[in-house]
Amino acid sequence: MFTIKNLHEAPEHFNTVANWIYQQWWQKPGNTIEVVKAPLREHLQSGTFPVTLVALSGDKPAGSVLLIEDDGVEALPELKPWLAALYVAPEYRMQGVGKLLVQALEQHAQQIGFSDLYLVATDRVSFYYDLGWRVYTKLVGNTGVTIMHKHIGTTSSTPHVSTHHL
Repeated sequence: MFTIKNLHEAPEHFNTVANWIYQQWWQKPGNTIEVVKAPLREHLQSGTFPVTLVALSGDKPAGSVLLIEDDGVEALPELKPWLAALYVAPEYRMQGVGKLLVQALEQHAQQIGFSDLYLVATDRVSFYYDLGWRVYTKLVGNTGVTIMHKHIGTTSSTPHVSTHHL
């Protein structure tokens, strides 16, 4: 059984989440873990956006996902917000943790007033497709990424927008 918490409700997992993100996407020559920790600290606040959700198995972190304003897609600056950095710890993979995190993030985004979400997929397109996401566009170049979109409707009228990026 997994529970989903906002990172600000489980700050003891900040370093674990930051390490996951750094090791999966940001560990490059010249980078330190601070490239992840600095913007992620904003997610320790009790606000609703940006937000990091953490899946827990008991009190052990199993995975995380972020809702952010900008995922660095310079060709499409008008798209926001973004589901980003979905990560499931290896020992919890294939147990539905990723699906739970995506669905919880979609629900949170809808509750705070967003009607659409976007994500960058370099792989796992079929995983998101199975969850109702659709290809928005494909960007060619060095990375060859797929931008995916999901219309989630809305239950509120005014989203809170931040200017910090991860």
